[in-house]
Amino acid sequence: MRLAEEIAARLGLEEAACEKFVVFPGRCACFENVKRVLSLSASAAEVTLGHAAYRVEGENLCVRSYCGGDLVLAGNIVKVEKLP
Repeated sequence: MRLAEEIAARLGLEEAACEKFVVFPGRCACFENVKRVLSLSASAAEVTLGHAAYRVEGENLCVRSYCGGDLVLAGNIVKVEKLP
């Protein structure tokens, strides 16, 4: 996800501090540097990226691919939120 790296560099942010993901509404969500998949069901998933956890909500969710820390969740993605 080169775009996130370029934005972080221009803002003077450390790249390691960035949690990187892209959502294609209604299709899939792509996450980079996933440490763990905490839970997964057809309607929700929770994943950790670095020190942060995120909840993904939608319909018909499934793992399309998960390799080398890169996760692609397929399905009708309707919401991604950072967990406290």
